[in-house]
Amino acid sequence: MTSALHQITMSFLAEDDRLLMRVSTTDKNEFHFLLTRRFVNILWPALMTVIEKEDPASKQNLMPGARKAVTAMKHQEAIAESNFSQTHDEDTKQLTPNPLLVTGGTVNPGKQGVTGLTFKTQGGAEIKISLNKTLLHALCRLLIETTMKADWDLGLVVGAAAGIMVPEDKTQIH
Repeated sequence: MTSALHQITMSFLAEDDRLLMRVSTTDKNEFHFLLTRRFVNILWPALMTVIEKEDPASKQNLMPGARKAVTAMKHQEAIAESNFSQTHDEDTKQLTPNPLLVTGGTVNPGKQGVTGLTFKTQGGAEIKISLNKTLLHALCRLLIETTMKADWDLGLVVGAAAGIMVPEDKTQIH
C-alpha cells in the first residue's frame, strides 16, 4: 500500500469466526483482511510492546502499576483524536476480490512514531501498513471492541485501561 490511510473499520463474521478488517486509502482503494483469533492473540503482545516503548513513561523509573496507568491514559488521549462513529466509506474500489486471510506478520516500531505493520497472507502476499500513533491506538481499540463482540475472551487491554475511562463529553471530573 503506497497511499495514505484514510479509514480502518472492523467487524466480526460469526459464520467464519473471524474479524473482517477493512482498510481504505485516500485514493479510494480498499483492502479486506480476515484475522483469526489465533493471529490476534499473537499480534496483540507485539502491538503492546510498540506502544509501551513509544510511551515516555516506559523510560521513567515508575512502578509497573503506575507505568500501566500512564500507558492507559495515553491510549485514551490518542483514541480521543479518532472518529469511531463514522460508517465505513462505500465509494471505494476493493482491491481484494475476496478478503485476504492473514496468517502472519510483523510489527516494527519506526521513526517519528510511525509503526510498520506487515500482514502476510495465505496466498503469500505481504501488505505493509504504516500507522501513526493515533492510528495504532485506534487499531488497538477496534481489536478490543471487536474481539469482545466476538466473545473470544482474549482480555485485550492497553495498560491498565480496564479501570480508566475518559468521559465522552470531555467534562472535567474530580
